[in-house]
Amino acid sequence: MILMLRVLAECPDAASAAALSPRLLAAAAAWKPAEPSPPERYARMPELVEFTLLLSPPTPETFDAVVASVPRGWTHGGDADDRSSVWNRESGATLLAPEVRWAELLRHRAVHEAG
Repeated sequence: MILMLRVLAECPDAASAAALSPRLLAAAAAWKPAEPSPPERYARMPELVEFTLLLSPPTPETFDAVVASVPRGWTHGGDADDRSSVWNRESGATLLAPEVRWAELLRHRAVHEAG
């Protein structure tokens, strides 16, 4: 299984994206994030930068802990094996950092596990 958190954050330039990356890792420390790939501009909304964090262990309990960290703003989908929850920023709710506007939490089978 893979547990991935995709985060879109407001970063006006490369320096602000570089500064946000370690803050996101620190805020997600309880979920043991792997070092993320370099952040990239989100093509559909160039004012946003995408960060992708692989979390562990990739269990339902870790998934639930991420969702419980911000109880408002989530929309849930999927089933017991392939879960997906999307978070949209709401007034008074922050996920990882104030710059985060949107996130998607995915738990699914790795390619070699499918079938």
